[in-house]
Amino acid sequence: MNILYKLLVFILINALVLGQIRTGPAPVKIGYVGTDIAGYDDWLAGELEQKLLEIFSDLSQEQYIGTQYFNNKIDVNAFYSDINNDSFAKLSDEIDADYFFAGKIENPTTNSSRVMIQGTFYKYNKKSDIISKHDILRYYDQFDLEIEKIKESQLNTIKNINQPASLLKAGLFFGAIAIIGILLFTFSAAGISAEGEGNSSTNPPTDN
Repeated sequence: MNILYKLLVFILINALVLGQIRTGPAPVKIGYVGTDIAGYDDWLAGELEQKLLEIFSDLSQEQYIGTQYFNNKIDVNAFYSDINNDSFAKLSDEIDADYFFAGKIENPTTNSSRVMIQGTFYKYNKKSDIISKHDILRYYDQFDLEIEKIKESQLNTIKNINQPASLLKAGLFFGAIAIIGILLFTFSAAGISAEGEGNSSTNPPTDN
């Protein structure tokens, strides 16, 4: 009976831990409308967009709303034509996200010897109704540095943006609880075994 009791306690503790994981704070939701890229060859515009997508590469599927979703839901060209608080606020009424990102990039020069990238990357905080702007002016061969800069200043500064990573800590905690439960079970079994042997030794068989 003592073993059964310990086992039930172990299962209850694990259930409470799992319940805490599931009812923890919801992850921050991020929506990326896309970036309006003008003045570049199609292949180069495609490469620029792929590099911009790397800003959000560490987000989970639960957190991230991508450009395809926005393309299916809104008129993105109308949105790009006038990016401001009102356009973002209207967007947030239709799509459930905590922060929205978008960009506008254009080619400021006709010099083909070294491609330059100029534009603005926008972050909109739905709760505060505030837009943060990151101005871009880089040569193409330095654009990866700008991507990292945008990621650090615009995305990683969001509170709890890496909240899902805390599940790793919860998993480690769950593992520790499991080990403790197994040890309790083992020690209980060993104690009962020893008790049984002690009882046997105190009641030797009698001769008839």
